[in-house]
Amino acid sequence: MNDALALVSGQPLFAVGVTVAAYAVADGLWRRSGHSAFLNPVLVATCLVAALLMALGISYPHYLRRTELINETLALLIVLLSVPLCRQFGLIRQAGVPIGVALLTGSVVALGSALAYPGADGGDAVLMATLAPKSATAAVAVEITDRLGGVPGLTAVIVISTGIIGAAFGPPMLDAAGVSDDRAKGFALGVASHAIGTARAFQISETAGAFASLGMIMNALLTILLAPLALAALSKI
Repeated sequence: MNDALALVSGQPLFAVGVTVAAYAVADGLWRRSGHSAFLNPVLVATCLVAALLMALGISYPHYLRRTELINETLALLIVLLSVPLCRQFGLIRQAGVPIGVALLTGSVVALGSALAYPGADGGDAVLMATLAPKSATAAVAVEITDRLGGVPGLTAVIVISTGIIGAAFGPPMLDAAGVSDDRAKGFALGVASHAIGTARAFQISETAGAFASLGMIMNALLTILLAPLALAALSKI
């Protein structure tokens, strides 16, 4: 039995198939539930894959090596985000000033909410460096944390958690707040919840997805600038 399991799990497409199947099941559950925030596809798929790996005794490094195809494909898909941005360029240009104000407000609030409690408590510099880029997209956040002396692995977990929570509860919260413009919804999801929020925004509309892509990119760039300044300021208090 163990030999058979090792043979199957060692197949090049086993991990890819498991990942795709888990997301398909999670997406089906989410749609049947009426888009319940508690059944976010990314969250459910992650739990399903984690449970299967634990049940089969497959290590995460082994799984990660076997899913390189997905990682490479995602890198190509990120480039394709430029397509909806080009299509919506007219709307983006018209909303230039609101975009600037929303970006600055969102970035400052994201950074401030991450650092407020540990900073007020005389937080450890390593902890604050780990938390600071929580709303930037994962690749950027991990690099920021590494340069600031934080713990990149923990930052990755925090960033992914932030994205899942934002994608799950962001749209219903925006609806409850009376936000009906897809541009505003998308931009908010992109700034607050990076790539996972952007994926959720594309499920709303292409306009929301384009503005989410813009918010994700611009917030990542602004976080690169603001995070070191904020930590430097806190270190002098």
